Amino acid sequence: QRDVDALQGRLQEQQQRLERLRADERARRDTTPESVLWVELAGEVATEAALRSFFERRQRRDVQQPRLRIASAWKVTNGATLRGFASAGSFDIKPLQAHARSGDTLLFHGCSQEAATNVMATGLLLSFAAQGMLGRGLYGAPDPRKSVQYCKSANKFMFICRYNLAGAQHAGPSTQHRNTLFDEFCVYREAQVVVLWAVKLA
Repeated sequence: QRDVDALQGRLQEQQQRLERLRADERARRDTTPESVLWVELAGEVATEAALRSFFERRQRRDVQQPRLRIASAWKVTNGATLRGFASAGSFDIKPLQAHARSGDTLLFHGCSQEAATNVMATGLLLSFAAQGMLGRGLYGAPDPRKSVQYCKSANKFMFICRYNLAGAQHAGPSTQHRNTLFDEFCVYREAQVVVLWAVKLA
């Protein structure tokens, strides 16, 4: 019984320590300038040149579909969504590995021109989410050619977002879903996605 009590005591201490760390991180975000938070979350796509290179690399060469190009890009700096983002605490630029480790990664999100204005103002909201293959949630894809399928307007806009993939669902060539070419992920909490860039396609 003493061993059980000791173990429970250690677990409680660890939980309290974790809660203090989370509170410290929330306090830090509340006092950190938006521009600094944005750079921290953007990581290796913190410049337009890096973003364009990333956009090109993410279009898999083994998929025989036309390659997309960026006409223009601009940063989305929304203080509320930057501070509200619930990071997993780890990051992997490779989405499948990030998903396996329940970490953060970068994904594309496509939408109509009408929705793009709202997304830039408020971030991605579940109230506007449709019922998709993985349920009603916020979808993102590693390859922009998957996300462009959701761009229904003549002018095609897309977002580059940081996703926390803890608890996310995945559909792709390696799963039993109908996605045979591209991977796609879905999260179910708004705090697990933060918009970093908006792009208009050429």
